[in-house]
Amino acid sequence: MKFRTISSKRHLLLIVEIFVIPMIFCLVVYNFYSIKTLNSEVAQSGENTIELYQSQIEYDLRRLSLTISEYWANDFDHTNMLHKLDELTRHLSGYEIGVKYRALLSSNRSLGSIFIVSEKNNLNRYICQEGVYSIDTQDGMRDIVNLWLRDPDKNCAQGWQPVLVNEEGFLVRMLGYNGGYTILFIDLRATIQSQIKNRSEEEGFLYYATIEGEALTRLKEVDESNLTLDKLDKKYYLTKDVPRYMVVNQYSDMLHVRIFFFIPYKGYFSYMNWMQTLLLLLSLLMVLLIPFCYILISKSYFRPMENLIRTMERIRDGNINEKVVSNYKIQEFQKVNDTFNQMMAEITNLKIESWERELQKNRAELQYLQLQLKPHFFLNCLKHLYGMAELKRIDKMQDMIIHISSYLRYFFKDNMTLVTIEDEINHVRNYVSLQKDSLEQDVECEIEIEEQLKDCIIPVLLIQPFVENSLKYGRKANQTLQLEIRIIELKMEEEKLLDIIITDNGNGFSQEVLKQLNTHTSYQYTENNVGIANIRQRLYLIYGDKAVLHCNNTVDGAQCEMILPVAVPKETRDASRKECGE
Repeated sequence: MKFRTISSKRHLLLIVEIFVIPMIFCLVVYNFYSIKTLNSEVAQSGENTIELYQSQIEYDLRRLSLTISEYWANDFDHTNMLHKLDELTRHLSGYEIGVKYRALLSSNRSLGSIFIVSEKNNLNRYICQEGVYSIDTQDGMRDIVNLWLRDPDKNCAQGWQPVLVNEEGFLVRMLGYNGGYTILFIDLRATIQSQIKNRSEEEGFLYYATIEGEALTRLKEVDESNLTLDKLDKKYYLTKDVPRYMVVNQYSDMLHVRIFFFIPYKGYFSYMNWMQTLLLLLSLLMVLLIPFCYILISKSYFRPMENLIRTMERIRDGNINEKVVSNYKIQEFQKVNDTFNQMMAEITNLKIESWERELQKNRAELQYLQLQLKPHFFLNCLKHLYGMAELKRIDKMQDMIIHISSYLRYFFKDNMTLVTIEDEINHVRNYVSLQKDSLEQDVECEIEIEEQLKDCIIPVLLIQPFVENSLKYGRKANQTLQLEIRIIELKMEEEKLLDIIITDNGNGFSQEVLKQLNTHTSYQYTENNVGIANIRQRLYLIYGDKAVLHCNNTVDGAQCEMILPVAVPKETRDASRKECGE
């Protein structure tokens, strides 16, 4: 049965025309902006309230501190307390000071208590608001005064400090000098009551807290209502529990407390006008229509795409014979399905070959990494450096460090990097020098290379593993190891080839090792031939069947020969063409 198909572009255009996504986006953004603006306005109102209360209490406390300071500077009875007095004079001065302090308590209901201390006259009295504080609270005040008197100079200098006395919050300040002090206790609860006596709690209420957010007032309400005095870094925040509040806080540098203002939060709609409410409802309606749009798109586009993806995932899991067998109304999807099935038929055979080549590449990469791990070699180098340091052979140490640095820099090259023959030969010379210095091996290395071949490029670490193999396994006792490296050019009819021959006068290869080294099929790598096996794999990955590696024994020792295509860097080729006038 044939289905009537339509273009995917026309189909998408139809959906976009029905559901105007830009309009929805603009409406949603506008509503979020309106909500944020309304919240900011409410929060600003709370901040203004806090600033009003804060400025009033700071003004009152500043005036109170100034009054006490003037007493200690100019009042006769206060200055008397700075000196040792007889019993009658002390009693009269103490009485006059008490009269002044009672007047202060009467005029300032937030002033909870006042302590007068004269160390030279052994005087420690206090006056507090009558019938307000329990015996436990008064004892707590005495304890704080006694604690502060241990270091009066420090406590006089620190200004107003918040304290909790029997779960009641106070601001405490010590004023005076030379053994005469007045300690003021400001009742924070009373300051709140005096500030909001003409304000309903439905409009908001105040809390005092320490700089860390620990409540100093309304402790019972905070615990029972789970009100949080946290999020101090935010301008405002909303509580989670019902009833909800918007919380605004501000820190007073003078009082060393945070003032929290809790504003009853009635929801967004209570702050919105009719136009904002209409736009919000319209936005919600548009959002509710999105599921219908989704169903339409899902049936026409998502389901075919999901079917195609599921087929791809099954193929990824190894079921390479999977095919897409569904018919769709959308022309493009039907064409994708047909093309995909044709591609899978062609990829099936190529996939197996690709896996095999990837496996070979991974094995060669592993062997290359193994080749670079030479712990014993580096440990011997370090040990030799230590010996040189003890003998203070600085020049030898510097030369050896330079050799090691060059050796490591060369080893860090990628295993598929191509380098010039000259660079590879320099690395071999550096390696032989290191062996002589660190292991004190008796070895001579002769290198013969045609001049025009020095700029030819070969895989990195192509020659050095053969030299290393000879040094490790080819040495005979009481005999200098002779290494010879010859690099010549073979001119064939179709192309030029590079012939690299490495020989030594050592023990040669055993027949079993020769058989393994000259086998072109895969074989098990062993510790004794890991470097040469690595080279064979890398030559195959880079040159394919165009490169040849053969190992054999000569009369004097071992010989390894590599033949591979001649290659030169692009810059050298361009320079040669210019010289030839091309």
